[in-house]
Amino acid sequence: MVDAIEIWRAALDCVDMACRGCRGIGMRGMVRGSFLVFLLFTAGEASAETDFERKIREDSARHPGKSLVFLEVRVIEENGSKNPGCSTTKVVLGSDHVTLPITTQRTVGMLGFPVENGTYGGAALLAPGTYAVSYVNCSQYLNLKGDFARFRVGPDEIVNLGSLVIDFTRSPQFLQRTFTSRTKVEDLSEKAKASLTERSPVIFPKATKRYMTPNPATSGSQARAPEKRN
Repeated sequence: MVDAIEIWRAALDCVDMACRGCRGIGMRGMVRGSFLVFLLFTAGEASAETDFERKIREDSARHPGKSLVFLEVRVIEENGSKNPGCSTTKVVLGSDHVTLPITTQRTVGMLGFPVENGTYGGAALLAPGTYAVSYVNCSQYLNLKGDFARFRVGPDEIVNLGSLVIDFTRSPQFLQRTFTSRTKVEDLSEKAKASLTERSPVIFPKATKRYMTPNPATSGSQARAPEKRN
């Protein structure tokens, strides 16, 4: 499989050389748009693809050149001495682009009932650029806005960004709605690895480990997420 990927990337380089000066997306765009589809078919498992990988295949065909990232965000309070109640965790990425919320954990559904198939770890197709983890929502009542970590992706990459751990402390003055935190990036948790492997048995194992860069000390506010910009 590694040889097949290298052959594919070499083909992209050849298309680059042949299409210099071409206008529009052209051949390279079409080739790029089917990169993840190629991974599925060369693995011989496209007929048994999961719903998750089918969606990735369809989305990547509609948005050539985007990259697929896997990530996890874990929120703890005061070094784990308090439980912030993060049953469903969502993040919004900012900087070059602002994304829609990305769910990185979901173990409780509507009305607080546990979901039958809880998920750990999330994924998103991103345009090339620099991103910041700028907003985290981990329960109905807890929203954290700050500059927690950054990373960059190029075109047509599959990247494991690791697990961002945010250890936060609320301001003692409740009305200020501010917080301070310590952040670090670790390997994905065992639960996230198992959950992502189940949902993406073909693509997730191909991801290159290139972890986010954390902002070790972050302060911010408990505020709503920014609106997505085009």
